[in-house]
Amino acid sequence: MPVLERLLFRPKRVPAIRVLILTPTRELAAQVHSMIEKLAQFTDIRCCLIVGGLSTKVQEVALRSMPDIVVATPGRIIDHLRNSLSVGLEDLAVVILDEADRLLELGFSAEIQELIRMCPKRRQTMLFSATMTEEIDELVKLSLNKPVRLEADPSLKRPATLTEEVVRIRRARESNQEAVLLALCLKTFKRSVIIFSGTKQSAHRLKIIFGLSGMKAAELHGNLTQAQRLEALELFKKKEVDFLIATDVAARGIDIVGVQTVINFACPRDVKTYLHRVGRTARAGREGYAVTFVTDDDRSLLKAIAKKAGSQLKSRIVAEKPVAECAQLIEQLEDQISIIIREEKVEREARKAEMEIAKAENMIAHKDEIYSRPKRTWFATEREKKLLVAAAKESLGQGKSTSGVISAKQAEDLRLKEKKRREHEKDLPRKKRRRLEAQREMLEDEDEDDEEAKESDRGKKLKKGQSLVDAAYRKAKSLKAASKRGPGASKGKKEKNARQYSEKTPNRHEEMRELFQNDMSEWKQGRSSKKNNNFAHKKSKAFNSKARYKRRK
Repeated sequence: MPVLERLLFRPKRVPAIRVLILTPTRELAAQVHSMIEKLAQFTDIRCCLIVGGLSTKVQEVALRSMPDIVVATPGRIIDHLRNSLSVGLEDLAVVILDEADRLLELGFSAEIQELIRMCPKRRQTMLFSATMTEEIDELVKLSLNKPVRLEADPSLKRPATLTEEVVRIRRARESNQEAVLLALCLKTFKRSVIIFSGTKQSAHRLKIIFGLSGMKAAELHGNLTQAQRLEALELFKKKEVDFLIATDVAARGIDIVGVQTVINFACPRDVKTYLHRVGRTARAGREGYAVTFVTDDDRSLLKAIAKKAGSQLKSRIVAEKPVAECAQLIEQLEDQISIIIREEKVEREARKAEMEIAKAENMIAHKDEIYSRPKRTWFATEREKKLLVAAAKESLGQGKSTSGVISAKQAEDLRLKEKKRREHEKDLPRKKRRRLEAQREMLEDEDEDDEEAKESDRGKKLKKGQSLVDAAYRKAKSLKAASKRGPGASKGKKEKNARQYSEKTPNRHEEMRELFQNDMSEWKQGRSSKKNNNFAHKKSKAFNSKARYKRRK
């Protein structure tokens, strides 16, 4: 609202892009754009949406018309600034980063730095987020002048109207996790439910299961086209579907009125993710439920998250009978699920082949026109993006990330591997099982020893490490001093040093003998003093006792 009020007093003779709003996801950008249009519908302020998945030509035309506000995702706006003619940010007055902590993670940080470099220095920059991180502080130091921090409820307390519950999935029931979710949605949470899954494949499978079970559900993840993603959101907002099965794409910023329940089918890996997920419900004083599925491997993680977030988690028990019925239903539907997934894969490949054919036909038909255009340049090529993703995975695997956690996909893969290993070992004889456990313990001990050795070597290197110039200078100085003293001087000094060292450091046998002698002498002294004390005590008692003194006489 303050930005819109400021734009009412802008110089209207010269049209220019004056406000740039950056968001991490396309859905959040579309939501911000629709809200601005509603607020500014009775003014002359114009706004345009620049995101991936939509026509670049239409977006170029919109940018050339110089709208007052541009709502964009970082990658697409950089593409237009590099390759579209007559598009620039010379008159920009305000830059807004929504969900700033997500924008400054490994995938977006370089693009954000590039955009800030392209913006004029005289501007107002605003960062919005429910969770602030160290990366935001770095950006503040780099690009802001005299920053002011405003915090609403910095203690990260959950709303009083939010009820947080935990469904514990024990090892014996891990294979029935989908059945537990289905029973919960059939019996208890029937409307306006967002289900957060760990991976895109898992979200798609759940959507198929819900559809075959007769429940209205939509899916939202990265494998869908932009039109499909927007359609799924619209269906859920209009209450045409009761369940929205999504990845963390829907976790940030998306405001859907009337969300009654959030179910974390995959346990969140850190506090930020948990806060953003459960923040989709119990908004603006309304009541809401947040239910998290926790396996035995995730219990400690969730306890830490709840402690940091200040949550009071209640336990929810799902009855065995409906879970068994749902498990039987899913088992009956397995053939249909596999057929649907196979057919969708074939359709996807056919659609990709059609696109390639259409592209080749266009290249043949309009070859001269296409080659006459200036070549497009990219801030990051596909190869560089893949390398960046690989670097992120490597840093997560080695535990170099600031949060010290792993991604949801990695966690799910590890859980499945662990489950397969346990099932395999269960069938082995007792002796083999014990042998495997012993080998595993030996490997762990060897890894620990290797790590300790590496740390000690690193410490030695740090102590001994010096520059090449310093080493050469010291060597030259020592040679000069040796030449002044003569040929025998250095030898005598070395012998003297060795003699002093041998005098200072006795061998192990002598040290042990000396320690033993000291201990023996202390023990003897203690014993003799004790004996003297006892004798004196007895003597004093005998002297003071008149009766004993008389008897002795």
